[in-house]
Amino acid sequence: MAKRGPKHGHIMGIKVNSTSRQEVLNFVRMRLKTKERFYIVTPNPEIVLMAMRDWLLKKAIFKSDVSIADGIGLSMAHKYLDVLPDFEDGILRIPKLFLQGLKVGMSIFNNKEWLTKELPVIKGRELFLDIIKIANEKKLKVYFFGGEHGEQVKAIEVLKQKYKNIFFKTNKEFPIYDKNCRPVTERDRLLHKKILGDIKLFEPDLVFVALVPPKQEKWILRNFFYLRARGAMAVGGTFNFISGNAKLPPKWMEKFGLEWVWRIISEPFNFWIRVKRVFNAFPKFPWIVFISKIKRKKYDSTFSVIEK
Repeated sequence: MAKRGPKHGHIMGIKVNSTSRQEVLNFVRMRLKTKERFYIVTPNPEIVLMAMRDWLLKKAIFKSDVSIADGIGLSMAHKYLDVLPDFEDGILRIPKLFLQGLKVGMSIFNNKEWLTKELPVIKGRELFLDIIKIANEKKLKVYFFGGEHGEQVKAIEVLKQKYKNIFFKTNKEFPIYDKNCRPVTERDRLLHKKILGDIKLFEPDLVFVALVPPKQEKWILRNFFYLRARGAMAVGGTFNFISGNAKLPPKWMEKFGLEWVWRIISEPFNFWIRVKRVFNAFPKFPWIVFISKIKRKKYDSTFSVIEK
């Protein structure tokens, strides 16, 4: 009998899996057992917007084995575009769609369970820790790729205190990549080649890649299958949180999807970068979702089981 993989569909043409956190972990365990290669990406509204105009990022997400919704905005988009009904053409159609969108938006405060029923939100940093626990149980080798200020080294020091069965490895310096994740200078190219050689010799079971999106997804697409590794995952700023370089938001902010507010407050040195990213997540992303429904773009948005 064929083994079933995570359910998947598309939000405005970008692949996203509709699956629970436990189902993802079961999938990871199964792949580690069968030694079949896999990689995981963690799109949020900002990454979906990038992928809509970046064919290489879209390809990297499409080829992933698991593409989790790491942002409540994706659950909102799926509910609005694919679950709630459209309305017949007429003078009241656009106002009705607006009110429908307002209902979806307000549900984050009063009916989050309804909002995430079809597309659960799985936070990338929490899934990362779950997989680290599996690695500890199975005494795996884990490589951390990426880190600008030594957070990857600090993260390993923190994790080693609790997960003593994992053999961790990383480098202190990593190449600078362009937007398509190619080394920028000759020095970067040589460093890139050296690190890939180091990873091959290490033969890790898992590689966690922490670069700025969309570079991390493209790095996995370009390099993962050349490495002797079973699995890979894009983890963004997770090393910063684990190392203590960045503080986690209060639980109530996480509950209402307001983590972006916390990042602006807690990282003032990145203020304008954060403002730009927040603008993409809100209001740009909801506006594009709204316009998409008005125009009735026929994206394949049915979440169905795929065979693996």
